[in-house]
This record gives sequence, structure tokens and C-alpha cells, in this order.
Amino acid sequence: MSSTLRQAIARLVTLASSGTISEEQAAHPNTNLTELGLSSLAYLKLIDAIEIELGVDIDLEGDISFMTSVHGIAEYVRAQRTPVGSE
Repeated sequence: MSSTLRQAIARLVTLASSGTISEEQAAHPNTNLTELGLSSLAYLKLIDAIEIELGVDIDLEGDISFMTSVHGIAEYVRAQRTPVGSE
């Protein structure tokens, strides 16, 4: 998976958290964003930023368990960008 994508998501986490969570903290492989203190409002800001900057829709009524880590978000984004049948 692209480290550039993970870096972009980590940057969005930092912006959504108003700097409370650093890019380095967010990008760490075992980091749980909720445990780092990402608030529900910050999660909504993060989802909005992902949709706008990365062009990926996130269904808030679906399973969003992937949102707990940069790695999970990156996997989701990558999967959504992969055209059906090209795997």
C-alpha cells in the first residue's frame, strides 16, 4: 500500500484533530485514533476531508470500523478506488 496515501490520511487526521494528534502519531501502524483522543466531531471532519480530498464516499450508516486507524482508512480508500474486476 502506498505510503503516500497513508501520509495523506495522517495529515488529514492531524487537521481534523486541530493538531491534537500529530502525523507521526496517526501514521504509526498500531495506532488507534479513538485511543489517541480523536473526538466524534473530529471523525466527522476527517470523513468529510477524505471524501473531498481523496474522492471516496464513506457511508455513515454502514460499517465504519476501518476508521479507527490510518492503515484501515488507507485500505478502504484503496479498495474503493480499485475498479471492479481489476483485482
